[in-house]
Amino acid sequence: MFKIGAKIRSYRDRIGITQKDLAEKLGFASSETISQIEQDKREVKAWELAKIAKILHVDMSDLLAFVEPAEPQPVLWRQEPSANKAAIEQIFNKFCEDYDMLEKLSGEQISYHPLPQMDASPRTINYKEAERFADTVHNSLHLGEIPARVLEKTLQDRYGIKILYKELEEGSAATTIGDFGPAILMNSREAPWRRNYNFAHELFHLITWKSIPPSVLREDKELWEKIEKLANAFASWLLLPADALKFAFEDRVKEGKITYMDLVDIARKFDVSTDALLYRLVKLGKLSQVVVDELKRSEQFKAHDRSTMGASWWSPPKFSEPFVRLAFIAYQKGNLSKMKLAHLLDTSLFDLDTVLQEYGLDDSDSYNAEIHTL
Repeated sequence: MFKIGAKIRSYRDRIGITQKDLAEKLGFASSETISQIEQDKREVKAWELAKIAKILHVDMSDLLAFVEPAEPQPVLWRQEPSANKAAIEQIFNKFCEDYDMLEKLSGEQISYHPLPQMDASPRTINYKEAERFADTVHNSLHLGEIPARVLEKTLQDRYGIKILYKELEEGSAATTIGDFGPAILMNSREAPWRRNYNFAHELFHLITWKSIPPSVLREDKELWEKIEKLANAFASWLLLPADALKFAFEDRVKEGKITYMDLVDIARKFDVSTDALLYRLVKLGKLSQVVVDELKRSEQFKAHDRSTMGASWWSPPKFSEPFVRLAFIAYQKGNLSKMKLAHLLDTSLFDLDTVLQEYGLDDSDSYNAEIHTL
């Protein structure tokens, strides 16, 4: 049976903060106070427990439960942050658990399609196989001619992939699969076209999760680097379908030449980076690697690229619309307190109505109005 002190120590160790760190965050004069709490030699006040839970990125109920903390699901990073990695992973896992809880508390009849799973040998998988995977996924997910426009929504609404946006100083996207299903963590500070690429990249890991699990990649850096390159290739192939891209490219070619601006326009049309576009055009035999290398060194080309970024830039909301909607429905049905709703949306009770209105929701009785049916 795990007491509160042992639970605090376990979660503190998990996110890699010391007793001194926790004491300072709580405003205690000495780390000895934390030591006493973790040994259950000092009673924890309610306000202290609430603050400790917030610092450790858990619920108070997690600290009060007399059971051993469950091991977090493994997280596979595209680029790991050098600091606070464990804390970020704890936040990610907790978000996924909360999302799963809301799916149940909302009472909605949610039926997601199973995400396609591709059998692959980690040692023998190659670019040709990754391209085949991209074609299969493109067709089965019905992504159309410009996949970047619909990929995130398709993953979220049709396949139930839980998506968390978080501002990270460094690090890129990450993914995991648990009892709560598949999930993707996205750095909201990155450019929209970079995020699109990351979604496609992480999708490769999700569809090969069973055959190329994170545990295998963590043990072999060389293998991890190989799989990352294949995931990048998969992302380019998925986001830039051959037929649609060839048509867009050839439509702009005049007398065997294409302008810098036309190339940039194509990248913006498909909502990808110019790097991803140029890589794909080389693979399709439309540009030579020599020409592409020259383009990447061209300050004029870079200037054209930068000049179009502002009009295409957008920042994602803190929480996805489905997450907020499920939380609101659970609250409206009386399965979630208003305080818990505010906590899940990381706001105060005072600001809750404003946050809800930002998502087009209004805490009024009109949602419970009834009509007679035939």
